[in-house]
Amino acid sequence: MRDRDDSGLDELLRSAGATGRDPAEEDRLFSDVWSRVQASMADDGDPAVGSVQQRRLSLIGDREVAARRRRRATRLASVTLAVAVAGAGTAAAADYLATRTGQENTGWEVEAGGSGEILNMGGSDRSEVFAEVTADIAFPPGYEAQRTWALEFFPHATDTLISEEFLRSWVAGNAVCTWADAWIAADTAGDATARAAAATTVLAEAVSWPDIVEADTPDAMITADGQRLSYRWWVRPLAEAAAAGDRAAVLDTVAQSTGCSYAVLPTIDLAPDYEYAGVR
Repeated sequence: MRDRDDSGLDELLRSAGATGRDPAEEDRLFSDVWSRVQASMADDGDPAVGSVQQRRLSLIGDREVAARRRRRATRLASVTLAVAVAGAGTAAAADYLATRTGQENTGWEVEAGGSGEILNMGGSDRSEVFAEVTADIAFPPGYEAQRTWALEFFPHATDTLISEEFLRSWVAGNAVCTWADAWIAADTAGDATARAAAATTVLAEAVSWPDIVEADTPDAMITADGQRLSYRWWVRPLAEAAAAGDRAAVLDTVAQSTGCSYAVLPTIDLAPDYEYAGVR
């Protein structure tokens, strides 16, 4: 009886060293070996045999405990990673705020706040949305920094909204300023061809740009002599001065416009004949 038990025990010991077993199979094997060894030791009073069996039991026990610890550590690491990834995704989703609201002004709100979709200035994707909404408004080549300045001018405040119409009007006004600057740059360089192109193809057309005309506000300001002017009053005389090749008139119109910041006038801001050159 003991020989058969020892043979079976040896077989179980050899199988205990195998790798890649199913966890349930490992648990069954461990329990089987444990019970067989205990039974064998109980039947045999020989201390030497008991000692051998005890060492075998210790070997299997140590091996199984180590394997179980590895499996437990692997499962714990997997769960921890999953929780961390899920937590990061949840936090990112919680922090995200869409710039597009899907809403538009209606009734009297259109006149006060402009038409088109209402955009959240503090949106997470503001830069992409603002660039998309104004992508067709032309700036001169080399004036990418000035376009970016216009798009980033408004504070990133989540409690502040702007309509597409007002955003486009703001960017279009700054675009006209940069074309005036490009005209002065060409004039300074003696490049009559570039100067004429800027005057005829852009500044003249800007007078009728929908983003300039439709969003303009009549009687937005009153001059010292009582003259009432719209916010974009200066676009037409600017185009006329450029078409006439009148540098002084171009610079004077830009200076009087109150609509052209030095930030979008890299050439004019350095021109010695510009009234506000270098003024901040």
